[in-house]
Amino acid sequence: MKLFASLILILNIITINQMLSQNISFLNNYLGNVMIFDNGKIKQIEHLPLRSHKIGNIIMAYEDNAGNFKIYYNEFVNSISNFVSEYFASDTYVVFRLNTQVKVFDHGTVKTLSVYSPKFSLGNDLILWFDDIEKRLKAYYDNKIYELDDALASGTYKEFTVVENIGAFHDNQGYFNVFFEGNIEKICFSDRLKSFSANRNILAYIEEPVNVFRVFYFGEIIDLENFEPQSFKTGHDFVVYIDASNYLKIFYDFKTEIISFDKPIFYEAVDDLVVFAVQNYFKVYHKGNVYTLENYIPEEYKCNNNVLVYKDQMGYLKFFDGNKTETITYEKVTDFDLHGSLPKFRYGVNSESIYFNSKLYNND
Repeated sequence: MKLFASLILILNIITINQMLSQNISFLNNYLGNVMIFDNGKIKQIEHLPLRSHKIGNIIMAYEDNAGNFKIYYNEFVNSISNFVSEYFASDTYVVFRLNTQVKVFDHGTVKTLSVYSPKFSLGNDLILWFDDIEKRLKAYYDNKIYELDDALASGTYKEFTVVENIGAFHDNQGYFNVFFEGNIEKICFSDRLKSFSANRNILAYIEEPVNVFRVFYFGEIIDLENFEPQSFKTGHDFVVYIDASNYLKIFYDFKTEIISFDKPIFYEAVDDLVVFAVQNYFKVYHKGNVYTLENYIPEEYKCNNNVLVYKDQMGYLKFFDGNKTETITYEKVTDFDLHGSLPKFRYGVNSESIYFNSKLYNND
């Protein structure tokens, strides 16, 4: 199991890197035109500013200036509908609601998941929703629809959520379950679940009454600690936590290690990174290594995938991608964001730039 999971972990990293080669963002030029940025290429897709937008690694959903709902994917703008009730984008799917209907845009194809669903939850590779007509909890994964549980007797459904490729739900028989790669795994009785956190390939949880700290990891349940940690958070294929002795630990690739003997001022797990501060040093953990980035804590930073961007004390924008740290610009940045792994920032008067492969792309 461990060898198989490690191979899957390597394949996941390769797949993610392939996805990230299609970096999507956009710029507004001085005339108000919307210019799509796609892996180093820029072209105009709209004449007027957008009403709203949501971006994944390889996809961008948006409402144009007239309220039409469109999706940019694979170098093409797909006109979906003349309105949208609500919509959400992951790195794989766009899920949207047209009145009572819930639909998914999956690699260029629109599919109806439910004609009436009061609630759905979207991860990168997985969607869960409750079909209020059939009274069933369902999942969409790898181009297939799965029935997870029914609520024919009660007519309502209990809590469920999705993070990345992990679906977690309480069924109507009193169990807390995980849906992973097409299979349902019973974790524990619902009333024994104290807390949990899920992310790609992993779900960490505390089970009462003994408060054992466990993980569901690539389909295997592993005991991590006999004592309840002070706190814990999950990222891509790992869980990071402060144990009972105030050590900051990480479980990754079936191994547990201490990444700080001092209790951090704060810590955060985002995708492939753990960002934390110890004794006023700003640090990041990535794939087995700890990097000290600054001897102060930035007021603002953002993470996505393996990328961290932040403003330094001079207001300049800096970039860390797991291998190197660079200063993106010496302009005084007024606002910045991350679209996939692309830093986008604003400066001066209506100036915007995107940083890609150590090069700046401007809106002039």
